[in-house]
Amino acid sequence: MGNGLYKSAALNEWMIVIKNGELKKSGIGLKTFINPVSDTVATFPSSVNKVPFCAEQVTKEMQGVQITGVVMWSVNRIDDGPFRFYKYAGQDMEAANENLRMVSESIVRNAVANSSIKEVMSQRDIMRTTLKKGIMEAVQGWGMWIETVELTDVKICSRQLFEDLQAEFRQEANLQAQRLKMMTQQKVTEEKLSSDQALVEKRLQSEAILSEKRVTAASETKLMESRMKLKLEVEEQKLHSKQMEIERAKLQQQKEIAIEKIKMKEELERKELDLKVTLSKILHDSNLDNLKETYTLESSMSETSKQFKILENAKEVYKTLKLSNITLHNYVGAGGGGGVVESILPAFNSFTEACNTVAEKK
Repeated sequence: MGNGLYKSAALNEWMIVIKNGELKKSGIGLKTFINPVSDTVATFPSSVNKVPFCAEQVTKEMQGVQITGVVMWSVNRIDDGPFRFYKYAGQDMEAANENLRMVSESIVRNAVANSSIKEVMSQRDIMRTTLKKGIMEAVQGWGMWIETVELTDVKICSRQLFEDLQAEFRQEANLQAQRLKMMTQQKVTEEKLSSDQALVEKRLQSEAILSEKRVTAASETKLMESRMKLKLEVEEQKLHSKQMEIERAKLQQQKEIAIEKIKMKEELERKELDLKVTLSKILHDSNLDNLKETYTLESSMSETSKQFKILENAKEVYKTLKLSNITLHNYVGAGGGGGVVESILPAFNSFTEACNTVAEKK
């Protein structure tokens, strides 16, 4: 430990700091500053201690038993455990071990005295648990923690008693051996007296066993076939259900496609109708513009030009007819006493009648 105001403990030592009779600080390998006037410092080992014990005691049957064991303990780390240990044992670990040994032997004797010899010999785990619990209760205020209690040996003090306890087992084993020997001899005798009968019985037993195995195998085979058939039916049902789902999905898809086609057709017809309406409007507007242009043009033409225009249009019309000959007669006099219109119209009328006559013949 260091000198002065600074104190430190080794890594395997407890160090406690006491002030005015109360625990101020504690820890393993503790390093701290203290007041040398008011503080008291104590150190002791923190390692696990091993305390052997050996106790002799008579059981309920008044038979002597010797129990040897060991107690493993350490300073209790919980709360003020180190301080309670210091108040109980100070720094004298040997005295603490001796006191624990005496307490352990006393508790062992008490436990043996309240048990039968059979319980002591055969129920070591229960005995060890009882000892540990009793020792823990006894040292509760000493600042000790019992790690474990182990029983290394249990001896019966009387050799004769030990042999007597084993006598029952020996007699039972001997009796069992005698029974086995007698049964073997009886079996050999029976086999010698009725070997043929035994063979027949064995053969019958074998046949019965084989028959039973055949019946069992047949039953298992039928059961397996039934299971396989049921499994196959289940699989077929699942397959049928899946096919139905596929068909439903296909029909649904076809329905959706048909609906989509109808929608597309309706959309196309609507667009065609819109296009026709648009074209009709365009043609109507174009024809109207042509009519306006024609009207404007005809309005600016002279009467003679108008009549010639009529003849040209008539010529275009009759071109579409499959006529072999058209004769145009001019009935206008050379003098031309009438106006231009009066001169051209008779000729046009004659031309029209001739065309009609030829068309009717054809």
